[in-house]
Amino acid sequence: MTGRTETVQSAAAGSGKLWDVLIVGAGPAGATAAAYLASFGHTVLLLDRHRFPREKVCGDGLIPDALMSLRALGLYEIVRRQGHCIDNILVLSPSGIRVQIRAQCVTLKRRRLDKLILDEAVARGAAFRTASVERVRQAADGSVYADATGSDIHIRARIGILATGADVALLEDLRMLGRRGHSGIAARCYVRSPVKIEELVVSFDRSIAPGYAWIFPLGGDEYNVGCGVFFNERRGRKVNLRDAFNTFASKVTIARTLLDRAKSIGPLRGARIRSGLAGSSFHNDASILSIGEAVGATYPFTGEGIGKAMQTGSLAALQVHSALVKSSLEPLSQFQSLVHEHLMPRYFGYEVAQRWISKPWMSDLIAARIRSSINLQRMAAGIINEATDPRDVFTWRTLLPQWTRRSNAT
Repeated sequence: MTGRTETVQSAAAGSGKLWDVLIVGAGPAGATAAAYLASFGHTVLLLDRHRFPREKVCGDGLIPDALMSLRALGLYEIVRRQGHCIDNILVLSPSGIRVQIRAQCVTLKRRRLDKLILDEAVARGAAFRTASVERVRQAADGSVYADATGSDIHIRARIGILATGADVALLEDLRMLGRRGHSGIAARCYVRSPVKIEELVVSFDRSIAPGYAWIFPLGGDEYNVGCGVFFNERRGRKVNLRDAFNTFASKVTIARTLLDRAKSIGPLRGARIRSGLAGSSFHNDASILSIGEAVGATYPFTGEGIGKAMQTGSLAALQVHSALVKSSLEPLSQFQSLVHEHLMPRYFGYEVAQRWISKPWMSDLIAARIRSSINLQRMAAGIINEATDPRDVFTWRTLLPQWTRRSNAT
């Protein structure tokens, strides 16, 4: 941590202070909420069990929705400077059909990205402290209490925000958890290789469906290589992710070529995924909200969660600010419907897309059609840029228009 952040941490340790907002979890969702709330002039205490920078299992890819959120925070230019800019995504179908999709993306390791967002929150006035929160309580007077492991200090705040990612123990304790199980799992490692790849590579291999493997260039001959699997009724939760990764590394030519000449610079690490904006309550009917991956902010189909986590953080900040200004909890009660209104339709679209690509023959069909159609290539790029609803692409009418016309004629 920087010297300034350590000083703020020490100042935050005092007992008896009533904070305006307590945020548990300093990842992109929590730190984004903290940055906005501090800018509004509220006293904000941000807690995380880890010191930053810290490792985070992720593909490290920032697609347009994340870049939009970073631009709103004033961090876009520094992320572009520190990251690696990419203009293309190469998609490989199960049978090896190659599809190029134009998209402006940036790769940046999460240990650096998350520290940038946290530092921005601290620079705007939020206090950060390293502490492992073991319990959050709702007091009878409406305030929020938090107890940290190994400390007799009770932290008090007017409003609490839980941004704990896939760790949902605090949500369960508060009875805000509807689904304890996660939606999928992912694993990644870092390698250095002289083989040059200048695009994001996404491979829908048969061994991983419904899911995909990836190669993301980070610059400086470094690559993030990994795979993620979403659960479904057919597959359940019996997934050996290491076997899936090894299959990708040995079967898919571009991966085998890269890894045959690669040196490992980080072990294969795994993590759970919560997706679909489902499984947790956004509000405990009093003064506690939940945001980010804790409420399933990660997209189905793509597994992208950074941008949507940040968006739930910014939406929560607006409602919390309104509640504090009005001295009313009513804006907090509107948070879940606000998130659903702004974000849920796109999640429905990605769930449709995930069902389509869960069958390898269907993935091959989609890849073949997109490769042969300039219009579908534009629509695929529109999905990445959030200009196209996936449901407009993943339909028989779009993918097989001639077949649809013949069926209608008969």
